[in-house]
Amino acid sequence: MKSKLRKRSTAFCFTLVFFGLAILPAIETSSLTDYSLPSPIDVDMILEESIFRRMSVREFTGEPVTDEELSTILWAAYGLRDDGKRTVSAIDGIHAAVIYVLKEDAAYTYDALNHSLILYKEGDYRDIVGWQYSAPIQLGLCWNTDKTDICYAGAELGEIGQNIHFMANALNLGTVVTAQGPDPAIEPLGLPDNEEGMIVMPLGHPKYPYNFIDKPRWISLLPRIQYSDVSLSTAIQEREESTSWNGELTKQEQTQLIWASYGYSYFLDDSNNTIGRLDRHRTVPSAHGYYPLQMYVVTESGIYLYFPNFYNPVYGLLRGIWNLPVVTFLMKIKNGDYREDVAQASSNPSIASAPLLIISVLDVDKTIRWDDLSGMLHIWYYEAGASAQNILLEAAAWDLSGNIEFPSDVAAIRSLFKLNDDFVPLFIVPVGR
Repeated sequence: MKSKLRKRSTAFCFTLVFFGLAILPAIETSSLTDYSLPSPIDVDMILEESIFRRMSVREFTGEPVTDEELSTILWAAYGLRDDGKRTVSAIDGIHAAVIYVLKEDAAYTYDALNHSLILYKEGDYRDIVGWQYSAPIQLGLCWNTDKTDICYAGAELGEIGQNIHFMANALNLGTVVTAQGPDPAIEPLGLPDNEEGMIVMPLGHPKYPYNFIDKPRWISLLPRIQYSDVSLSTAIQEREESTSWNGELTKQEQTQLIWASYGYSYFLDDSNNTIGRLDRHRTVPSAHGYYPLQMYVVTESGIYLYFPNFYNPVYGLLRGIWNLPVVTFLMKIKNGDYREDVAQASSNPSIASAPLLIISVLDVDKTIRWDDLSGMLHIWYYEAGASAQNILLEAAAWDLSGNIEFPSDVAAIRSLFKLNDDFVPLFIVPVGR
């Protein structure tokens, strides 16, 4: 009996040693793990220049993105500031975003608390997930479905995407927003059951270096856009949220904020000019270039509709070759102070004290020009979130504070602005001192 037990024990030990030695090389050769990111770079580009330079980049070189550059972009996207707050506002008091970072060796998730990358899955998923545009890095913007709904998630990802756009450009990198419908983006990576992908942003060095021509050609009764003395990094760091305000805003301050929400760049883009066309980009991106949002402005003196450019309906070669000027204005809809009316129709009645209210409204008819995107409401919440982020950053640059509120009575907002059911009020952004 003892002899049999001894033989079985020897065989068992031999089996353990054999399989242990077989597995050991695989363990030793896998060097992938979580790792901390270096400190973000302090980018000193003035905020308004960053907004002027915002553009979509779709072709990249093979030059790698450094860890310092990636660190800076991820911090701007969703990191923690010195005061412990995120670099973007919570939507309805909730942060629900999850950022996946796809590199050559593996997919990682961004951990803002420790400013690090957490290993999610080994393997190169960049061309599978980011199949539209090949780049050294692919960023997957996702959201936790247990925390919020798809529209509010879209708004937060819009804030994040805008910061990624600005910071990438300031570092002479490039990116573009891709939604990859009809299937959810990032699906091939295999996400947890309570997460869903929405946006993929390729990140790399532009194939065609940036080449901007400063030609404002600003024709308007509104003041010309001025540069503040605040950098992009500082604006992100010092963006303030408030629920009560005092004082008034100057016409210059109002113009800066309204322009940031949905305006045109002073710069002409000559980066990849192969057909003699110089593009003048907008302050935010838009799916298919539809730009279906309308910005309403409510002040003590009345309600106004913002026209970013009189030539907005003119598309294609004509706009590019002729370098048409920015003919921008506010058209008054109603006389009188209607801030209290807007406040009563919002999720926060205290916004009646804000000297400026900017309300984004979706014109559904403009989402079906050549491809029907009217059913993808989260995409337009993304655009409204990007617009709101611009306003809040510009407010920080002019020592102001703002917030993102929601219309709780959509019918009341429509009635106030004389709109029918084809218009959907999305956000109210109050700004003041």
